[in-house]
Amino acid sequence: MDELIKVAADEAMKAAAEYIRKNNLRYEIDAMVACIRSHMQANLKSALHDAKEAFDANMPKVAEATFIASMRLAGIEAAKEASHE
Repeated sequence: MDELIKVAADEAMKAAAEYIRKNNLRYEIDAMVACIRSHMQANLKSALHDAKEAFDANMPKVAEATFIASMRLAGIEAAKEASHE
């Protein structure tokens, strides 16, 4: 489970950073960290559920891609919320 949380955090942070960089946005680091944590927590249960369904259907690559995509979306949502122009 620790590895899964690390992957989730890495993907969310990478996506947030990419979104901020591509949109030339500014942010406060503490606000960004809080937003990423909040969005990850809000999306983690459904991301795990969706990934489990894919695993149960014998589609491990789809499970991994689904989980990563969900966490990247959480990062983008956090970047939108915490940033300003």
